[in-house]
Amino acid sequence: MGPLRLVPLLASLQILLPLGSPTDLPPPPNITVTPEKTEYLIGDAVSIRCVAPWSKERMQGFQFLGTSGWAVDVRTAKRSYTYRFNVTGPKDGGSHACTYTVINQFRRPVRSQESKFVFLSVKDHPPQPTLVLNSSTGVTIEGQPLVFLCTAPAGDAERRFHFYKKKVEVTNWAKLTSGYTEAQLQVAKSSQNDTGNFTCGYDEKTEGRWIPSYPSQAVEVLVKEPASAPRLGVDPPSGVVSEDRPLRLTCVASRDDFRLRFGFYRNGVKIPPGQAGSKTRNAGNSSELLFPQSPRSFSGKFSCEVEEEVGGTWVPSPRSEAVDVTVKDCPSQPALLLDPPSGEVVDGDPLLLTCVANGPAAQRKFFFYKDGAEQFSETATKDRSLFNIPEAKATVATGEFTCRYEERVSDTWISSPFSQTMMVLTQARPQLIPLVAGCAAGAATLLLGLLLVVCFCRKRRGGVHWKGLHNKDDPSTYPMANVNSSIS
Repeated sequence: MGPLRLVPLLASLQILLPLGSPTDLPPPPNITVTPEKTEYLIGDAVSIRCVAPWSKERMQGFQFLGTSGWAVDVRTAKRSYTYRFNVTGPKDGGSHACTYTVINQFRRPVRSQESKFVFLSVKDHPPQPTLVLNSSTGVTIEGQPLVFLCTAPAGDAERRFHFYKKKVEVTNWAKLTSGYTEAQLQVAKSSQNDTGNFTCGYDEKTEGRWIPSYPSQAVEVLVKEPASAPRLGVDPPSGVVSEDRPLRLTCVASRDDFRLRFGFYRNGVKIPPGQAGSKTRNAGNSSELLFPQSPRSFSGKFSCEVEEEVGGTWVPSPRSEAVDVTVKDCPSQPALLLDPPSGEVVDGDPLLLTCVANGPAAQRKFFFYKDGAEQFSETATKDRSLFNIPEAKATVATGEFTCRYEERVSDTWISSPFSQTMMVLTQARPQLIPLVAGCAAGAATLLLGLLLVVCFCRKRRGGVHWKGLHNKDDPSTYPMANVNSSIS
């Protein structure tokens, strides 16, 4: 509607004009509408003609009133006026009337009685359509397609659809497919310039005229730059691990704007879930792949990849930088030697333990344990280490002894298995006084025995006398012991 002068409140006109009884006011004008229709469509051109009856008073102008709250004041000296406007919506419908104003003999403006009412029935805009995007969050990644679907309520009327970005119709996009109830707009590769608010609408053909619908609700689109490569970390940090020891790989994504899934690669080949007993744990924008025991010959270049779910499609990021992992053979079991070899040591005597590693000379750390507790350690470049206990005591030396060693590979120390367990017992030292007393008693007994023998011999020798020879006796058969050396 194109009013010449709009007075929002009808009462404002009454303040300016003198009031009186209806019989004192000029008679009402005649009002007509062209074209006459049962229902007016949006875009129809409507003319409301107001004609004042003849009188000798001078004309000042006309007023056109609508029950929707609008009023138009037109200044003219003519006794008729036609107010024209285009129907833009239901607000142009309803009851309409007009009045005119004359200058009376007192040179004061007097407003006439209202004309009869004419009623305009206006058909509303077609209902708004629904606009949806293939990405439920409205966030996508540069280079990914955008698909808008505009759906109108069911109907048989012919329709044509339009898409708008920031209220400006989109005309330069790739592909538009349309039907009577819906239309689809596709952008093959989105860019960050496509960020913004989008709406859609449609025109419905009625009585040969295209009537625009109400616009859809706005859909906000945010096109982000592609994700950068994730970061891969390894534990141990040196990337060198011995077999059967844990190996942990951690992949950290550059963002968590979308649903994520992770993949780990060895020498360019994806590591399947559960390989070599591995376990995967995801938390936020990171994923951890743990091998409780590093597989033998599992060395290689490791990397990881992150995929983002965008509009039902998994979009991969660039892979992380490769990390070198070296799985070393576990050092061989050392041998633990004891001195004394029996493992039985007298209290106070020295005890020497020797841990011997196999293989060529290397930088090693040796560790000695007693009953599981570390007792001594040293770093050496030789193949063995000595642990000396100068004076063995039961509290120090008795127990189960083991040893192990660690070999340095790059910046990592790799541990060997423990040696076999060796048992050491501490024995009490024999007492010196009982031994001396026993020796003295033995010597006394021996001396006493010798004295008794001497005495006995002397006694025997003192009782021998000469018996002489009988006839025919052979003197050679007579025992000399019976001959007394003191024959007189």
